[in-house]
Amino acid sequence: MDRAVSYTFVEAFLFGTCNLKCGYCWFAESGKVLDASELARFRDQAVIEQIANFFNKRTTEKEKWHLLVTGGEPLLMPNFPTFAKKLFAQGNKISCYTALLIPRNHPSFQCLIEHGASEFGYIMASFHPEAELQEEEYWRKIQLLKDRGHQVIVRFVGHPKRLHLMERLSKTCEELGVCFYPTSLFSKNYPAAYLEQERELLRSHFSSLSQAIQLEGGLDTNETLCSAGSELISIDFTSGDIWPCISTQTPVLGNIYTDQFSPLKAPIVCPKAGEIACFCDIHYQQNIVIGSDDRQCFERAQAGFVKPIPIPEQNQRLKERKLKFTKAPQRIGEVVDDQVLIYPKEIVKRRFEENFGKHLIQLPTSAPATLPAQEAQAQLASLPTTPPSRAGLRAKLMSLFGF
Repeated sequence: MDRAVSYTFVEAFLFGTCNLKCGYCWFAESGKVLDASELARFRDQAVIEQIANFFNKRTTEKEKWHLLVTGGEPLLMPNFPTFAKKLFAQGNKISCYTALLIPRNHPSFQCLIEHGASEFGYIMASFHPEAELQEEEYWRKIQLLKDRGHQVIVRFVGHPKRLHLMERLSKTCEELGVCFYPTSLFSKNYPAAYLEQERELLRSHFSSLSQAIQLEGGLDTNETLCSAGSELISIDFTSGDIWPCISTQTPVLGNIYTDQFSPLKAPIVCPKAGEIACFCDIHYQQNIVIGSDDRQCFERAQAGFVKPIPIPEQNQRLKERKLKFTKAPQRIGEVVDDQVLIYPKEIVKRRFEENFGKHLIQLPTSAPATLPAQEAQAQLASLPTTPPSRAGLRAKLMSLFGF
C-alpha cells in the first residue's frame, strides 16, 4: 500500500509585531513592529483551538499541512507551544522564519528544543543587525537547535553595509554545520541598485538557484504557471483570509476564522500576471512555480553547510531552465529608506502613531539590544519623520518572507 504523505504548504503570516527594529523591514519603518495588539487573539485558548481545528479537520493519513510561520517575530505568538502540539498530534509540520532573538527560557524556544526535526520542518534563522549586538548568544541558540537535530538555515539579508560580514559568517556556519543563506535586500531600490562588485560578492556565496533568481529581480509572471492555491496557500492570520500566495492575495479562497476553504484544483496563471514579479524563494524551494524547481538545493541547505555554486555554473543552470526575469515590481519589502540598519525606538514609535493613528500597545522590554546612543541620535536626526503612506494592510504584508 502506498503510504506516501503529501503536504500543502502554508505561508502563514501571524502578525507584524516584532522585538527587532531592522531598517530594511517595512514593519519597522512604519512603526508596526511595536504594536503588540495583534498578539491578543492568541492568548485566547478558544482561538488557538479554532485555528488548529481548521487544519486538523482537513488532515488525512496522506494529506497534511506544513505551516511556514512568519511575521514579525512568530515565536512571540502567545500559546505557540499549545498551537504547535495540536498540529503535531495529527502529523502536521511547522517551519519557523525567525530572528531567534528571544530568551532561551522563552516558551516558544523551549518548544523548539522539546520537538525535533520530525515535527519542525526547518528553522530559517535570520542574522539581523541586532544579532550582531548579541552574537555569542545567537550562535549558542543555533548550536542548541543543531544539537537537538533541527534543520537550521542562517539567513542573511545582503544590505550593502553588511556585505563585508559574509566571509566570516560563512565560516562560522561551516564550523557549526548549518547552511549560510544570504539573500538580496528588498526595497524600492534594491536589488536593482547593487553595484556589480556587490552583486558578484553576493553571488559568490549563493548555494541555490532561488537566491540567484531573486537577485535578478524575480520571474516574469507573464511566463509562469504555478500551483499556488493548491499545493501552497497563504494565510493572513490578522484577518483570516486565505489567498493563493502572499504576492497576489486574490482570489480569496476562504477564511480560517469562518472555517471556509475552497482550494484550487490545478496550476494557474498568475492572477497578477505582468503586474508583479514572482519573487518569493519558497515558490522555487518547494517547486510551486513550474520550471523553477530548486528542491534539491533547498534539501541540501536544510541538511547542513553547503559550498557555494560557482557563478559560471549558476549562469548555466539558469540558462538551461530558460527562466525569464522581469523589472516589474517585486511586491516584497517595499522599504523606502534603505540606508538604515536599526531604527531608534523613538522613530519607530513616532511612525506608528502617525501612520496608524491609534494608541500603541507595546511589548514588555528587558534591556533590548540597541545602537550606541551617539549613532542612534545621528540616525534619528537624519531620518524623515514619516515614510510615504501605503494604502491597505494587504499591500503592507509584502515583506513577509524577505528577512
